[in-house]
Amino acid sequence: MASICKGKDSWPELVGKQGKFAEETIEKENPNVNAEIVLEGTGVTEDFRCDRVWVWVDGYGTVTRVPVIGKSSWPELVGKQGKEAEEIIERENPLVDAVIIDPNTSYLPVVLCDRVLVWVNSSGIVYRVPTIG
Repeated sequence: MASICKGKDSWPELVGKQGKFAEETIEKENPNVNAEIVLEGTGVTEDFRCDRVWVWVDGYGTVTRVPVIGKSSWPELVGKQGKEAEEIIERENPLVDAVIIDPNTSYLPVVLCDRVLVWVNSSGIVYRVPTIG
């Protein structure tokens, strides 16, 4: 998928590493961005910005999500129709493709930095927080 932002836009290799190391690596590999360490559960603005990467860490300072430019999760979409969620995700983060996964869908459990799985129940309602990965 073509990026609208300059430079590297995702760092899957940093999941499981220390947040400070991830912050330094991201800013070294893409000097156009400011990497910000954020503790899981903390509220952040979810606007799309080419100059910011959230580095989500747990209580031990370990990176828990793939750091990416732009919005990376959509908790507000739980309970919405899957198709609506797909459209919102792709509008809010043009770097990703949203893929609806219903109970009958087969998929490969592989982390992809340009994909968001939208898990829906048999009624087409989102029941898990869509997150890049």
